[in-house]
Amino acid sequence: MEAEDGNGANIDALVAELRSRVEERRRAGAYPPGLEEDLDAHFGRILVHRVAAPDLAELKAKLGELDNRHFDPKAIQTASGLPGGGRVHRAVGKVVGRQTVGILDQVRDFADNVRDVLKRMVVTLEDPRGHVHHDLVGQFDAIFERLAIYEQASVDSPGAVADLRLRMEQLEELERRRRFRPWFRNDRFEEEFRGSKEDLLDRYRDLAQHFVGSGPVLDIGCGRGEFLELLRDSGVEASGVELDPELAKAASEAGLDVSHGDGLSVLAGAPDESLGGISLIQVVEHLTPQQVLELVLLTKDKLRPGGKVVVETVNPQSLYVFAHSFYLDPTHAQPVHPNYLTFLFREAGFDGVAIDWRSPPSADESLAESDSSDPADAASNENWRRLNRLLFAPQDYALLAIR
Repeated sequence: MEAEDGNGANIDALVAELRSRVEERRRAGAYPPGLEEDLDAHFGRILVHRVAAPDLAELKAKLGELDNRHFDPKAIQTASGLPGGGRVHRAVGKVVGRQTVGILDQVRDFADNVRDVLKRMVVTLEDPRGHVHHDLVGQFDAIFERLAIYEQASVDSPGAVADLRLRMEQLEELERRRRFRPWFRNDRFEEEFRGSKEDLLDRYRDLAQHFVGSGPVLDIGCGRGEFLELLRDSGVEASGVELDPELAKAASEAGLDVSHGDGLSVLAGAPDESLGGISLIQVVEHLTPQQVLELVLLTKDKLRPGGKVVVETVNPQSLYVFAHSFYLDPTHAQPVHPNYLTFLFREAGFDGVAIDWRSPPSADESLAESDSSDPADAASNENWRRLNRLLFAPQDYALLAIR
């Protein structure tokens, strides 16, 4: 039997006609591939509102059973398996008889209302065309039509472009809020918390010696260029990349080969096996875990055989670090454990991976031991040493590895 809507229109004929028109236009190239399948789904959504009437015989039978059900206080059981329990039930029943009748009256009213609702539902299901809200169905159909049109719209249509523009503006606003953009100068921050230029030159002089004879070296996150100066003074060809434009400008004005940009992107753009060394001084703690993974593989690809890498970062095994330096920098993401970083470089195929522990806290920061010869004091001193190793371990470590 062919489906009809509430006005007697032959739905199957209409669908067939629409399919024919779509096929004609599809052969003429007016519709993109896949449109017919989309329309099939769309017609299915429309026809779901015109389903055939269900078999209501069982539902009517159940309603008949409800009509024959009656509520009677006498139907309440007073029997009991306990000695004398029946008499107790009957005595209690007499005491609360009025309350029981009142409750049953409320139950009767509720049941009558339920039966009335179910009967109305049966009548509605028997004649759905007389009860379906065609205006509401029409609104749904209009919505589906609009969705189908939107799904098939060209990506460069005015509506699509406006929607993409709005979404892009929203994403840009979210990114603007997420980014850290200090109003203070980063060179002032480094002077305040990392030390003067002279302090950093003294601190990293030994690390620079690892690259003697290993140029060219790329110093990622070179900052003001102190490490590049040490490499230059050691006769090592080197260049740097710095994300902060002011620091990159200052380093360039000091005569160093420094570019402004993202270090990982610059490293990724370098030819494979073109570098003799890669250094990252206080950088990896600013990266996400995924970026650390990508960094290790990039260093493996971009270093030539025998090339060297130096990665210096904060030591999370020192609780002193978290109380004094790590959280001073709001751009720190998370510390990288030396065992994990060692694992990554070894898994990537680096040889001779080693850890150089650096920047120990001053001696007057650690817990003092007793100089007594008492055996009890000797045991206490061992406990103090354990606490000192936990609380006042070196603040930094440098991972040294060879490709």
